Amino acid sequence: MKKNLIFLFCAFFAATAFTAPSVVLADNQEEEEGEDDDDPPFECDARFDDCGTPELSGGNGGGGGSILIANTDLGDAYQSQDDYSGDGVGDSFDNCPFEYNPDQTDTSGDGVGDACDNCPDHNNPDQTDTNGNGIGDACDPDISGDGIPNEEDNCPYVFNPEQEDTSGDGVGDACSDDINGNGIPNEEDPCPFVVWDPDTEDAPDSDSCFRDSSGDGVYDHLDNCPNHYNPDQEDMAGDGIGDACSSDISGDGIPNEFDNCPYEYNPDQTDSDRDGVGDACDDTFCFVVDGDHDNCLDPEQPLYAYSPPMLGETVTPVRLRLFANQRNLALRYQWSLTSAPDGSDARIVDPNGTTTISTPFEYRYVGDDVPHLMADLPGEYEVRLEVETIWEDRVTGELNQTATATSTITVDGEAGELPEEPSSCSSTGGAGGTTLALVFALFGLFAIRRPRTEPAEA
Repeated sequence: MKKNLIFLFCAFFAATAFTAPSVVLADNQEEEEGEDDDDPPFECDARFDDCGTPELSGGNGGGGGSILIANTDLGDAYQSQDDYSGDGVGDSFDNCPFEYNPDQTDTSGDGVGDACDNCPDHNNPDQTDTNGNGIGDACDPDISGDGIPNEEDNCPYVFNPEQEDTSGDGVGDACSDDINGNGIPNEEDPCPFVVWDPDTEDAPDSDSCFRDSSGDGVYDHLDNCPNHYNPDQEDMAGDGIGDACSSDISGDGIPNEFDNCPYEYNPDQTDSDRDGVGDACDDTFCFVVDGDHDNCLDPEQPLYAYSPPMLGETVTPVRLRLFANQRNLALRYQWSLTSAPDGSDARIVDPNGTTTISTPFEYRYVGDDVPHLMADLPGEYEVRLEVETIWEDRVTGELNQTATATSTITVDGEAGELPEEPSSCSSTGGAGGTTLALVFALFGLFAIRRPRTEPAEA
């Protein structure tokens, strides 16, 4: 009797554990249903705990705050972290957090990876790029970008293609504090562009005393962009270089060409929805996955799902990535293979399950049940994803809201034979049906094995 009860309890627990959603929130994720999905997602920045990389520590369910990074690993223990570039290295440890560089190569040893270093062969941790051409000053043969090599330029850090030098002291007028070399600063000199000696003569009264190269009504020695027309003299950064000719208008250390908010000071370049527009100047939030702006995830809309195009190799598991536009919902999911190359015996392993944790919008699979495609032939495969809310949709309030998505997986490699599919007592139908069948079967077994009770003697 005791053995039967133990068996029944264990079997019932296993069956219900298989289907019941484990509703646990990751560390540092919101616990309130009324959370504001416009808030920036959690950024693991090592202030509270080490972020790590896949399978170094953490998680595997039970509220450990773990998450798979991109589709680089099929293990079952992952760290909660942000990995903007999807290269498997958390942003806090990534030497190029916005560029895909899983090898983290840093030839110059300056802490900036070669993939994003503007001088990969030179140690230049500050990445200064005066002319904003993408080549750092440490290795740029023409720092000012005026066509004059540095060693010949009389103002190597200032754009001055004419190389004018009124005083003949080797310092160009464009960067000289005393253009005529008479000892009077330009701002105080009554005739800064003519050579005259204040000890022996009066200041000349000549039209040549002042110069306005750009014709904007501001004399060159007072003009913050003497070679550019900018009568308003706007200088957002307050660095003395006008916006019209500044390679870094906002003065945040990011050249205009690479700044996701060139007119806002935002040195951290935070871009929570990854649409290429920094939070400092972005008025909308719609999360972009792998640059697919047309299918961005808007948390203010009813539930919809997404899975990006993926690449894979034959006879190698390709993890199927599940995204939804609402975070940390309890979802049922089902993957199916809808098309494959002729003659393929490809299959999806572990296609069904539940999930409750996302970081920020990519959902994490529980334990070892990671849906993945096993492909035997090179070519294109199409997979279909269907998700259903276990409770209500946060926007519409409807129960069991459903959404579908399709994705293409391009597989390379040689044709190969897939390993045999492991036998399983689970059916291909819904998980709930399997559980009920198991429960009824177990109760039937209990009834059969239950010892008969003899009637009491009178």
